Amino acid sequence: MISLRRASKLALPTLGLFTALFMASCSTEEDPATPEPQPTEDPFVLSLAIQGSENSFTYYTVPFQDVMSGTLSAEGQGIEQPGYYDFKMIDKTIYSIGGLDDQNVVGISRNENGELIQTGDVSFTNSVSDIVKADDNTLVAVTLSANSDQVTFHTIDENSVTVNNTVTRPIAELTQTDVPAYSGMRIVGNKLFLSYYISNPNTWATEYTDEAMVAVYSYPNFEFQEVITDSRVGPIGGFNTKSGLIEDENGNIFAVSHSNPANGYSQFTNDSGILRINNGETTFDPDYYFDVEEIAGGTVAHLKYLGNGKAFAEINTTARADQVTWTDSPLRSVIIDLNNLTVDFVTGIPEHNGAGRRLAALHDGNYVYMTIPEESGITVYRINTADYTATKGATVEANFVAGFFKL
Repeated sequence: MISLRRASKLALPTLGLFTALFMASCSTEEDPATPEPQPTEDPFVLSLAIQGSENSFTYYTVPFQDVMSGTLSAEGQGIEQPGYYDFKMIDKTIYSIGGLDDQNVVGISRNENGELIQTGDVSFTNSVSDIVKADDNTLVAVTLSANSDQVTFHTIDENSVTVNNTVTRPIAELTQTDVPAYSGMRIVGNKLFLSYYISNPNTWATEYTDEAMVAVYSYPNFEFQEVITDSRVGPIGGFNTKSGLIEDENGNIFAVSHSNPANGYSQFTNDSGILRINNGETTFDPDYYFDVEEIAGGTVAHLKYLGNGKAFAEINTTARADQVTWTDSPLRSVIIDLNNLTVDFVTGIPEHNGAGRRLAALHDGNYVYMTIPEESGITVYRINTADYTATKGATVEANFVAGFFKL
């Protein structure tokens, strides 16, 4: 099992033949079944973490044609990056975000020959916490670091992966106690929303867990405006999950609170659940509250928006009082309907451990691809988001999968 690593040093009865043929014909013309995804030349890209003899990691970002059979290995191929990296895809580029001693960001894309290439290599004083899409050709990176009393925003040119502008704002605008730990960021119109929780930089204890907190800044000037709070739930997000805030097609922001000990909380003093900030507003919607814990019998650990109000989530099925700290487990996979407030569990994928970091999952059409650690090794699972079933795929040779993409 891979546990969370602390940041300091770190898935009718039978009818007659005529009737069956008739129904099959109708199904083909009027209600087609979800087609099997057809492989093309190296459409999938995985970032595989391999641990060396001295406990250091090297990441290999590797293309694969098929992820549903055989064994996926990084041996002799891919882009190699020693250090500690997080991976995120925006548009047609994968961004490797360095941490610890490798405080840089590198773009990974494909050239006209289909080969993986690196684009840009920009270094920062402190590690970037996350990168999000802002507008055409512009990304915004943010740094919340225990080593600085400033929140730092960088605007980055998406094409060249170079910094256009850097703005700092005092952390004191967010909190007067301990330090804020990053959990999510979204930009809607001329507003930037930044979610965080408070963590002791020496002990990692979370002593302030009574409310959700989201800072609001202007965009593109990054002027601090306010911190909005809600006492219906505890803090938004968790250690290294980076999915505290998600945005739908209408510009509504959903804020995910779980306060899980398994995801870095030393205590919890309030409910977990999902809140909403409506497009054009800078307050939490008082009429919206998704009590996932009551409906699903567990708390959200990771969330990935799919579209049309649906999201893929990993649910911690153990009561928070019984969770083992820093384990990111045990998890079950579900599909959440954020508008209708429903949860459907995925069948065919066992209860499993997480990797203690950003969810490495690919959304492609009617499918979500992810990997889970099993006794036999790491395994790919393809989840059908229409019927909530999963199919077992290839075995992965790695300590963990840091990114799952399609280019």
